[in-house]
Amino acid sequence: MRICFVTTLPITLKTFVFPQAKYLLQNGWDVTLICAEDASFEKTIPRGAGYIPVTFKRGIDPLGVPRAILKLYRVFKRERFDLVQYSTTNAAFYAATASWLACIPVRLYAQWGIRYVVFTCLVKVVFKQIERWCCRCSTVIEPDSMGNLEFSIREGLYPRDKGRVIWNGSACGINIERFDISQKEIWRTAYREKIGCAGHHLIIGFVGSIRADKGCNELIAACRSFFSGMPMARLLLIGDKVFYSTIDKDLRDWMESSDQVIHVPQNNQIPQYMACMDVFALPSYREGFGMVIIEAEAMGVPVVASDVPGPADAMRHEVTGLVVPVKDAGALAEALQVLLRDPAKRAAYGAAAAAFAHDGFEQKKFLQYVLADKEQLIAEEEFQGNRATCLKG
Repeated sequence: MRICFVTTLPITLKTFVFPQAKYLLQNGWDVTLICAEDASFEKTIPRGAGYIPVTFKRGIDPLGVPRAILKLYRVFKRERFDLVQYSTTNAAFYAATASWLACIPVRLYAQWGIRYVVFTCLVKVVFKQIERWCCRCSTVIEPDSMGNLEFSIREGLYPRDKGRVIWNGSACGINIERFDISQKEIWRTAYREKIGCAGHHLIIGFVGSIRADKGCNELIAACRSFFSGMPMARLLLIGDKVFYSTIDKDLRDWMESSDQVIHVPQNNQIPQYMACMDVFALPSYREGFGMVIIEAEAMGVPVVASDVPGPADAMRHEVTGLVVPVKDAGALAEALQVLLRDPAKRAAYGAAAAAFAHDGFEQKKFLQYVLADKEQLIAEEEFQGNRATCLKG
């Protein structure tokens, strides 16, 4: 069985697709990866996988759209894949269109986030129509959370019988060997020292791009509102500043002048830094799932998340953490203080969080569901094709 994964950027393949690709290769599948050309990417792909670079650009690229679709169409017609899976806005639009034109039997839209929900006016209308088109061209849509599945059905993006969620959701499950809670105390001590924090400090953590639609304005405003009365509190922001200009200037000024805010660039030691945290916060406006929540929970860290599809599915309110209204800095500040001031509650939520992540999202088990799902999709398509032939006869 031949499968092709398509995303816009190599980092998406590395983060979310490589675990699936490796597992499918181990089980006899022929795997091809397609993304924007990257000179260093080919050296990192799993052994045995094919790689076809196609020029993709993020954002609106009117001239590049027909070229990308045509190139993908030619690839799909030549390679005759049994299944093409695509995700991320641009790649999904190109691949959904091209695979539909090429009559690929199974066209799987991995709906890892719905971008139009953060837009307004005409831009929102346009991106919603793009989302509908991707869904229409696909034979099956697999959002990575039940919340986004229900949202999509309510929005009329596709009918219920066209959508499905693998196991409990997420794009790739949690690698509990990497997020090894048995190392938590060792990492906690070492990495607190690394960022200049002592054992008595209370650390609120965030991992992701520091930008407005990740809820960073609300998170920074919430911390500013009570940090002066809680001198032992710290805000640890881990991520890039590519969209730093979307943060309100007065909040940027406070953050950059405050010795209670620590910034660490994006890195490969996320489990170690999460071990430092007392509370993890993700007040995002929209997510496909919010994988960082499960990662924090796997390290036994209670979470505070906005009540949007995805993050709300990755936790249990008042069991593994607290859910707050989206874009509500006041409610976020209150929830953070509730956990920071109550070590017993943090410990109880943290223990429940670790069990929740390990029992419901462990990667090896998740990949077994992925394999079974893809085998079923191809079997269903073959059955329907055979049935159609029989009916014609």
